[in-house]
Amino acid sequence: MAKNNYNLNDDDTLDIPDFVEDKTNTESSVDMSIFKMSDDELYDDNTEENEETEYDDDFKPVKKKKNSNSTIVICLILIVVLLATTIGALIYGVKQHNQYVKVNTENVQLKANEDSYKKQIAEKDATIASLTEQINNQSHTSGDGSGTNPKGNLVYKIVDGPMHFRVSPTSDADTTTYNGATLANNGEEFNVIEIVNDKDLGDKVKWAKLADNIYFCVDDNGNVYAKPAN
Repeated sequence: MAKNNYNLNDDDTLDIPDFVEDKTNTESSVDMSIFKMSDDELYDDNTEENEETEYDDDFKPVKKKKNSNSTIVICLILIVVLLATTIGALIYGVKQHNQYVKVNTENVQLKANEDSYKKQIAEKDATIASLTEQINNQSHTSGDGSGTNPKGNLVYKIVDGPMHFRVSPTSDADTTTYNGATLANNGEEFNVIEIVNDKDLGDKVKWAKLADNIYFCVDDNGNVYAKPAN
């Protein structure tokens, strides 16, 4: 190592700079106090940092989820749809009720008209029947049959009765009435328009015609039920 050449003053005095450490100092320049600290003091800073971290974690603001807005929108849409469906159902129900009331009213009116028409028809039928009976009575003699029929010149007396009045000159024809009676009894006399043959058997059976659609049998194959009274 090369020696430094120091300039010496005449008085042989050497100036030493202040920054030169005192080599004679016996104390160590290393701070040994850290090795003398307790565990609590040693880890005190870390504990405070942890507590601060936990504190920050506990009171850290919670971020709102992004899908919360979409959930609200979906709920609102469902509410609107349900409300619209309910209103539509109510409107439909009101229309159906009004339609039912209208149809029911029409049915009631038609039933009343039908009953009225039936009553009118029944009254007309009764009137026709009454007029028909009056016409028949006017064309026949009144009383017990002893009167004079203006169309009948023949008078027949029942000798083997009683005999049914029939609507046609045959034994299969329906029975009818004459002057309110259903039978021609023995001893009764009737003005006869004409004597006609049986509708089915011909001249084997004879019938006396009292009026249109009114007949009684006078002779059946030789069995005499009525004879001329004059």
